[in-house]
Amino acid sequence: MPNSRDIDLSALQNMPSKTKRQWRFLAETDSTNAEISRRLAKHPPPEEGLIILADSQTDGKGRLGRTWHSAPGTGVYISTLIRPNLTPEQLPILTLMAGLATVIAVNEFTTNHTQLKWPNDLLLNGKKIAGVLCEYYPKNIPAVIIGIGINVNQTQFPADIKEIATSLKLETGEEINRTALIKQLITQLDFQYSELKKHKVGTLIKNWTSHTDLFGKTITLKKSIQSITGKAIRLDNLGRLVIVNESGEETAFDSGEVRLG
Repeated sequence: MPNSRDIDLSALQNMPSKTKRQWRFLAETDSTNAEISRRLAKHPPPEEGLIILADSQTDGKGRLGRTWHSAPGTGVYISTLIRPNLTPEQLPILTLMAGLATVIAVNEFTTNHTQLKWPNDLLLNGKKIAGVLCEYYPKNIPAVIIGIGINVNQTQFPADIKEIATSLKLETGEEINRTALIKQLITQLDFQYSELKKHKVGTLIKNWTSHTDLFGKTITLKKSIQSITGKAIRLDNLGRLVIVNESGEETAFDSGEVRLG
């Protein structure tokens, strides 16, 4: 099985874990989320714990149909399969869980703290450094695919995103070992998922809140054709973003595109 220059698959496979993991490393794929989705359509479907790790993606998935820039040898492009016992309205919690795990892992490699932007982005010095995409797969045995992209050692980006994207190398000036980062990420995902299965949603939301500077700021949230401007004040117990308008009316949103100001 191929290894990229700084991705040590054997070291990842030998990580201690209570979860039965099945690691698959691909030099290139269209999308790690799509790769798991295809495997779920087969019989028998994969078990919880499948991890697809790619050195590059040709059609990496972002939210709202966007593409995640996934050049070879530079980033972490990874998806994992879980089968949570959650109701449909609780599923947005999984995006927060994955975001929290990612921000804790990324912050091990930078002194400038990365911040979470609801619902699924990570910003470092105001620029996007990572993102999370959770996809619900309802067929056969219901499952959720958690996809995570982290900009690690990129030194340049395409023109259309170079003003809004950054990487750990650009921010720290140092080359980051991707295996070390992936270890931190999977360790955190295991821990946060374990805590969630113990119904510690309140703790998850509290910890997520401690890694964002969003609250208290005036934002505009767009969802489909709806647009609302107000102050972001908190997450509710379902992980929805609560916004208060000028009249003092509070509204909770389970999804949407947030812009400051």
